[in-house]
Amino acid sequence: FDQIREMATGYGVRSVFVAGDDAETVVETVREIGRLGLKAMVDTEEARTGTDNSAMMLLTHHVNITQYAIDAIFNVEIMTEASLLLCTFGSHFSRLAHEIKLARGGYS
Repeated sequence: FDQIREMATGYGVRSVFVAGDDAETVVETVREIGRLGLKAMVDTEEARTGTDNSAMMLLTHHVNITQYAIDAIFNVEIMTEASLLLCTFGSHFSRLAHEIKLARGGYS
């Protein structure tokens, strides 16, 4: 979280997009970001990170592909609203969020 604090201070970051494959880690990260005085941007109901959904997927290996796709699109939209994107262009989601953000006027 020291890196997040440094980025917030050095670049004026106000919000941080949070996603991950482990629901508990996402919850902990959101809590810590809040303690830094930043806005955590997260979809708590996302199929991968919602506690119940995550547990169900691990137990049954069942994925609601429609919900998974909606969650992915929603996450790209959340990413475009972040004040800074720190990600890799190897991720198509990151690249898409960056391009949308630029098309909407860039970074503040």
